[in-house]
Amino acid sequence: MNRKLWVIVTLIMATSSQAFAADADVLAYLGGAGHERLMCVAELSDGTVLVGGGAEKLDWLPGDARRVTLVSPAIDGAVSGKSAFVLHLSKDLQRILNVVTLPAGAAVNVRHIKATNLPGARTGELFISGQRTADVERKIAPGYFVGKLDGNFVDRVPNRMEWVLNPPAEGAIGEDQPWDVGADGKVVYAEGTPHGYDWLAVKRVTASGQPDVVEDWRLHWYEADGKRSEWFGSPASQCPHGKVIESGIVLKVWGRGDFRSWTQADYEAKLPDGNGGVKQGRWPFDAFFEGPFNPADPKNSPRGRGYTGYGWPSTPCGNVGAIVIDRRDNHLYLGGNNKSALPKGPDFEPYVIAMTDTGRQKWWMRLYREVPPGDGKSKLDDQDARLSTPDQYVDALAIDYSQPPREGVLVVLARCHGNNVVNFWKGNEIKHSANPGDSFQPHFTGSNGNIHYGWLGRLSLTDGSTRHATFVGEYTEGAKVGKQSWPDPNLDGWPKFTSGWPDLNTTRCRSTLHVDDTGNIAVLGTGRRPITTRNALQKMPQAGQGESRWSDFVRVYSPDLTTLCYSSIIAGEWDWKTKSGGSNVALQGVLTTRDGLLIVGYSTVNPKTGDTGTTNIPLRNAPTWSTNKRDGETGVFGRLKF
Repeated sequence: MNRKLWVIVTLIMATSSQAFAADADVLAYLGGAGHERLMCVAELSDGTVLVGGGAEKLDWLPGDARRVTLVSPAIDGAVSGKSAFVLHLSKDLQRILNVVTLPAGAAVNVRHIKATNLPGARTGELFISGQRTADVERKIAPGYFVGKLDGNFVDRVPNRMEWVLNPPAEGAIGEDQPWDVGADGKVVYAEGTPHGYDWLAVKRVTASGQPDVVEDWRLHWYEADGKRSEWFGSPASQCPHGKVIESGIVLKVWGRGDFRSWTQADYEAKLPDGNGGVKQGRWPFDAFFEGPFNPADPKNSPRGRGYTGYGWPSTPCGNVGAIVIDRRDNHLYLGGNNKSALPKGPDFEPYVIAMTDTGRQKWWMRLYREVPPGDGKSKLDDQDARLSTPDQYVDALAIDYSQPPREGVLVVLARCHGNNVVNFWKGNEIKHSANPGDSFQPHFTGSNGNIHYGWLGRLSLTDGSTRHATFVGEYTEGAKVGKQSWPDPNLDGWPKFTSGWPDLNTTRCRSTLHVDDTGNIAVLGTGRRPITTRNALQKMPQAGQGESRWSDFVRVYSPDLTTLCYSSIIAGEWDWKTKSGGSNVALQGVLTTRDGLLIVGYSTVNPKTGDTGTTNIPLRNAPTWSTNKRDGETGVFGRLKF
């Protein structure tokens, strides 16, 4: 790649008269002693940058930064000693222009910052979300908040939140906060507890924050005689009981049939599986029931095992792991999974589903082969081979805006726990790809099956067909690698994953990703021996060069997932031979911009021992408002050229 990219692990604290050279690497600590965590980053159309996070203290802020405490509707929670903030930084990162905070104790942090505009367009309306905690005395459930700001920092600095949602959420939904906003200002969000007993739903609110009616969703609430009731049907305007006041996708299967076919014909429909085969059923939950849902008699709808042999477990709720909206047409894409029941134990099955702006389904995909080839020769022909026994999850989705909608791509970040012949699509077996054999990491290798590792896929926005795929699983310490290396000099002589059969170790990607205006895909992850490129700020030693260590990494894949444009670890430095030294960094947010790549995070503390490590990250060109030492959890920032 000839394109200049910058990594900005952003922290930010005070103003600086020091000017960075335009092509200088930067890596530094925030400098406070308030347990700062930086969680997200966004670039505005004027080139300035927003960083969201949280801290116990804000006394590290420079005196000349304008501070605004948002006037806000109530955020349900009680967070003693926490301040959630948004930092507004100058283009050169030398000044903190504005600091916008929530009222003290209102929330733990600001986790996401999103806007209504298309990439590259003038910044539209801004929305933020963050973590809140439970309040037992006030009977407030744990969850997160989503709020609309009354300013976008380009036209004016916000002074208040126009409205706030308080979705109840636990587990991954509360932590990852799956939601997005369309060009129309409508927010789609998930609430509930994944794989639990109580509740799991997706809802939409209007641009003014009021419950919205989605015409082609299939579960709606109406009011009659002062009572709120559910109606199964579509479109919403045809409800025979009265005016619909709200719509939802309720993924609690007890008495409900979202994501299930409602007719025998739809249940038996044979549809493309996205990679040259077929699957059964027009909805992703069909595979776990012996027949279609009956909206006229929900309680007596078929409950037995589906055609693959999977059934639904005792817990009624599924999961939504990711939500993204294409701001060109406001089409909605959801990704998640559900727990399934096998004769020998539980399992987790993934899905991705696409809908129009009115809620009409476009397509859905399982991301693996549900139906064996049926040629009588394949080892996949038997009934057991219909089951994909690794636990599989969809953690993040992103729209690739580099192509027009009809040729556009949905990028899927997923993961699996374990390995089996029926797993996510192998990168060298993609029917619709022009270069399937060139996938960077086409399949699992080694003998360590009880691990988590990632998967990246590119699906057509139009029909869901898979275009490219690669796994994301890094080497173990002591892996017996092959002798064949990638010819690309930027891959620095690292051996190919397809050379030999090297062991992999658990590799967990963060539930965030970003696609730039050329289609490059940026991810964050943690691995034992992550591959690093020649242009990395901080390299991982290759096998035979020294001892590896668990490290977070930032990585940029090419649009077709055949190579890496950049990959660097961010960790406290250690002696490659003795392993002495070291401290860890947790990277949280990633964003590609017109000038490069932005990431944010913080140094970590061992929760059991309080240990912060003994050495720093490799500091580079630290501005005067930063510090060269850590004090507990400390924000980390940088700008890395490649």
